[in-house]
Amino acid sequence: MTITMTAKHQITIPKKITNALGLKKGSMFDIKISKNRIELVPLEIKEKVFTEEEYKKLEALALREKGKEKHVTKGFINKLKKAKV
Repeated sequence: MTITMTAKHQITIPKKITNALGLKKGSMFDIKISKNRIELVPLEIKEKVFTEEEYKKLEALALREKGKEKHVTKGFINKLKKAKV
């Protein structure tokens, strides 16, 4: 099966595939890239109920990661654009 990317870099997943996998509008995917391949892995979104222990682990992780976020400024975006050229 062959599909074509549009001028806006979009592709359409054929109906046969979406039906077979039960995909709907808004379905989310994990994208994996290796060498010259692109793999889209459908994600299921289910409501997760966390235990108190899991909440504590998540809070600890959030504290460890706090301050490591990148601030998205115009300068940051311009650096990304220049790196792609």
